[in-house]
Amino acid sequence: MMSSTNNWLAKLFAKKSANTIRFADSEVALQDGESVLDGLLRAGHSVPYGCRGGSCQSCMMQCTDGDVPPQAQQGLTAAQQELGYFLACSCHPSESMSVALKPAAEKIIAPVIDKAQLTANVVRLRIKAPLNYRAGQFINLFRNGAVSRSYSLASVVGVDDYIELHIKRVEGGKLSPWAYDDLSVGDEVAIEGPNGQCFYTPGDAQQPMLLTGLGTGLAPLYGIVRDALVNHQHQGPIQLVVGSKHSDQLYLFDELKALSDNYPNLSVSFVAQQSTNPAVTEADIYQYCKELVPDGKGYKVFLCGAESFVKKMKKQCFLAGTNMADIAADAFVPSGS
Repeated sequence: MMSSTNNWLAKLFAKKSANTIRFADSEVALQDGESVLDGLLRAGHSVPYGCRGGSCQSCMMQCTDGDVPPQAQQGLTAAQQELGYFLACSCHPSESMSVALKPAAEKIIAPVIDKAQLTANVVRLRIKAPLNYRAGQFINLFRNGAVSRSYSLASVVGVDDYIELHIKRVEGGKLSPWAYDDLSVGDEVAIEGPNGQCFYTPGDAQQPMLLTGLGTGLAPLYGIVRDALVNHQHQGPIQLVVGSKHSDQLYLFDELKALSDNYPNLSVSFVAQQSTNPAVTEADIYQYCKELVPDGKGYKVFLCGAESFVKKMKKQCFLAGTNMADIAADAFVPSGS
């Protein structure tokens, strides 16, 4: 009887300590369903984070002992995975781990050189920063050196001598209202990056391309399409489709018309569920893209916007024949705070 009791206690203890996180000379026992990030924050530890959805990579940490669940390393390079780096927000370990903060990347302090209104709730920021990046990647923008949010790059190396961000004001947000309302030309901001794999890679210059996004999903697409055309002389047909709920949420009409006038292989479409603008087609973006590209075989596809949109459109493109390896996506994930 005693042996049976001891075995039961041993199993119970093992179960409770199976997902203990050792960090900074302390131990944190994760609760059911809790991520490493949530557990450390609950315990009062200061850990950087942003989107909490695995996209911005602000919460990247390093495992110094134990095994990292594969899903916590999605989106990381092979080298980062080999070194034990993982994303704390998507790490739900089944065993104990010892973890450490990733060595802090050097932030760049740079001035805002231009600010312009794009729609009623979207502003364009141009920042003079010595950053090596690919159009379509994203950076982390900081407020007071602590709060950060990820924004995609609409600018193009070799074309623009600044980095460009399109920021939508989110009511109750910790960063976007500050950037929209308070940030002014001449102010200095801290940025970090770049990150992300959603960018044009030279290869088959004749490959047809479909780029589609919602709202400020146009930001990375605007960078990607200009990079493909201007820097890499892409010759294949390019379809750029931008959508929104209402036509007054769309922007860059003149810029994209000028671009398509200069590059005949580029076709630009603006669509909205409700439209009062003759330049915008009133349509469902999913159906519009399905009719525009009924056969996606051989296409390179770029998808940018809300996570639900990216997920649905990725499935639609795959079912239309596009190889999953030829679908690049930048899903905008709410920060949750």
